[in-house]
Amino acid sequence: MANQVVARRYAQALFDLARDKGQIDQVDDELGMVVSIIDANPQLRTVLDDVLIPDEAKRNLVSKLLAGKVSDLVMNFLLMVIRKRRESQIPAMYRSFLELANEARGIVEVEVRSATPLPDETVRNLEAKLMKRLGKRIKFQTQVAPELLGGLVVRVGDELMDGSVKTRLQRMRERLIHSKS
Repeated sequence: MANQVVARRYAQALFDLARDKGQIDQVDDELGMVVSIIDANPQLRTVLDDVLIPDEAKRNLVSKLLAGKVSDLVMNFLLMVIRKRRESQIPAMYRSFLELANEARGIVEVEVRSATPLPDETVRNLEAKLMKRLGKRIKFQTQVAPELLGGLVVRVGDELMDGSVKTRLQRMRERLIHSKS
């Protein structure tokens, strides 16, 4: 929990600077790229997470690796994060930044899980209903989860709407067990 608070503070500071400079989209893209690089390179992750490696060596590595690929704003942010020994939280900082950026853009991220791939028409209908309900643009992330058996599980922020067959069967089972008591 404390790490989430720290990540959120750093993300808020970066977001405020990016907003002031009109670079929210650019910082979003660049920081997303940095997180992708870290995720795709386990050796880099190991170096960044190693507390025995001096922060100066880590800053030099990041400077060389990202030179010309990110703006001064993102580079300075990353170097400051390393100097403060918070480099292991860069992915969490990015997720928090993305939440702030999407909020500012009027976009809400929606995760939709279904047992089978959803037809385009179903996705469009669901998107229209959620846009009307939330009053924001929707950014879908769909995922096929065969274990659901059927139906949908929709997550909007902290709200979970579970209409899966698996959950309905579990509830029915619980009612039957408790009705015998």
